[in-house]
Amino acid sequence: MSSKIQNPFLPPGSLILVTAANGLIASHIVDQLIYYGYNVRGTVRSHSRSSWMAPLFQARYPGSKFELVEIPDISASGCYDAALKGVSSVIHTAAINLLEDDPSVIPESVNAYINLLEAVAGANKSGENILRVILTSSSWAVVYPTPNVPMKVDTSTYNESAAKALLDPNTPKEARGLMTYVASKVASEQESWNWVKAHPDAGFILNSVMPATCIGRVLAPRDQAYPSTAGYVRSLFEGKNAEFFAWLEPQWYVDICDAARLHVAAAVVEGVEGERIFAWAETYTWIKVKEVLEDEMGKKVLIELKDKGEDLSECPMERSLELLRALGCKGWQPFEQAVRENIRSYYPK
Repeated sequence: MSSKIQNPFLPPGSLILVTAANGLIASHIVDQLIYYGYNVRGTVRSHSRSSWMAPLFQARYPGSKFELVEIPDISASGCYDAALKGVSSVIHTAAINLLEDDPSVIPESVNAYINLLEAVAGANKSGENILRVILTSSSWAVVYPTPNVPMKVDTSTYNESAAKALLDPNTPKEARGLMTYVASKVASEQESWNWVKAHPDAGFILNSVMPATCIGRVLAPRDQAYPSTAGYVRSLFEGKNAEFFAWLEPQWYVDICDAARLHVAAAVVEGVEGERIFAWAETYTWIKVKEVLEDEMGKKVLIELKDKGEDLSECPMERSLELLRALGCKGWQPFEQAVRENIRSYYPK
């Protein structure tokens, strides 16, 4: 893959801020930014818990420029002021991701997003030149996976089912934490778009990326033991959290690297303005994950999985493929390859 970006909006060497840089997708965003020649500043809640990052990227890219800034509370006023100095674009993956049946989670999540947008606007008014902000949203902010039901979604589609479920007294208690999380992702993205529309003088363009279930190589397996959705694959292979797989539905997948690349494209490629970008590569089931694991590892997966059918939803694909090609990619990373790379992160040959 060529490292040359077609039509860069920001030249290599520009400084990009990545919030919550130690996360699963965020660490790959940092990796891809450095690969394409950008300097990166990452925010983390704890320096000590993220001390693995600088040595990792220095080893992968000798001479690269990567630094960390500690921000313990992403909702605190002024928390981003120092981190934004000299930055040309911000990729905002930080969020309040609580799976709790607590209605206060939703406004707290929204406020955390707006805090970042206000900080960028304030920095621009103080002389900075931050041109883009990219939000990490979620496929669940578009639609909750519903197997065997044909549907079409597009860039205007938002998931309304989670908020309705929270208003329904018949929604099971064990489902309300997940619905709160989904509703907070929807509200955070929608209110961010509303904020930008109401503040045309903020000085930056907003884009969002909506990753589906991320599977693929884990950059630091000793320090990212069970990171987010990539950890589900390891749990399945190791026979852990069987009850968890009982409610996971068939849905869309994306390789972690491709999700990261689309964030990079949204930040640095010319002509990406005010877009919601689908990081959805292909549909999958956990039965298929199990089959690939058994083939790769030569060992039977002990967790029994129910056949729930398949995700029949359709989404717009061409724009995402166009952006991947702008970064020198031929297309999406295949699902089976991502599963194999994921488990081999933890169990090398």
